[in-house]
Amino acid sequence: MKKIFLIVFFIFTINVFSLRVGITQIIEHPALNLIYEGIVDKLQEENIEIEVDYQNAQGLFQNAVIIAKKFNSECDYIIAITTPSAQAAKTEIKEKPLIFSAINDPIGAGLIEHYGKNNGNIAGISDMLPVETHLKLIKKVLPQAKNIAILYNPGEANSVLLVKKAKKISKNLDQNILDITGTNINEMITSINSNLNKIDAVYLITDNLAASGIEIISDIFYENKIPIFSSDIDMAKKSAVIGFGFDYYTFGKATADMLIELIDGKNIKEIESKLIDSKYLKLYINLSRAENCDIKISKKFLDNADMIQK
Repeated sequence: MKKIFLIVFFIFTINVFSLRVGITQIIEHPALNLIYEGIVDKLQEENIEIEVDYQNAQGLFQNAVIIAKKFNSECDYIIAITTPSAQAAKTEIKEKPLIFSAINDPIGAGLIEHYGKNNGNIAGISDMLPVETHLKLIKKVLPQAKNIAILYNPGEANSVLLVKKAKKISKNLDQNILDITGTNINEMITSINSNLNKIDAVYLITDNLAASGIEIISDIFYENKIPIFSSDIDMAKKSAVIGFGFDYYTFGKATADMLIELIDGKNIKEIESKLIDSKYLKLYINLSRAENCDIKISKKFLDNADMIQK
């Protein structure tokens, strides 16, 4: 009897420990990397025994599709970070639970029909940016700034959505959105240089291409004393006068909570897709960059900052 018990226990242990989650990410990006770190740390904190297979598509959609095919055959659960990775995963993964993370518009991207519970095998968390709040912040700090540049890859659905939203909102703020586009970083830099004399301020959205070249981009605007306002804290630390964005490490932990629910037996159809809570927004201020651009940061802003860098 004792031998049978040991065999059954051994089999049970193998089944639990053999669970595997595939995490797919479209490109190297500070915020996206933090999501991954948050996921892994949360699983460790909760002592969840699961094998993690992390794959980066290096910015190529075709790579994301290959990764999705691999995960479909080898993994029990899949987490897709960013819209391209989630869309690639949706094309290949029809039965296994798929969790999306860091997607501005999961409905527009065709991943879910609505927020809340959905039929199908997909659920997740959206990081839709508070675009109106960001543009009002720029207006508050730089009331005379007319032309606001947004850097983006027109091939990124999230970025196109955010730019459309910004253009609609900017009309009521007496601001004009300048499209600074490129399908690779060299094209984007060429567009920046050809528009430098028109730009009053830069609004960095969560565009993957812009993020990949943020150091070069930052140097150009710094040398020309053009202030950057970032929707992402990690990009802000490398480039901006002010950053107001989500804490993506905590975002990753919230994503892991959904995975843990699935591991505990919940069906993906019972999990509600949702917007990330505004409580995760953080305010970053860089005083040396503000001085470089002759911007005086008010005491009110300084008092409310979560991070101040001199």
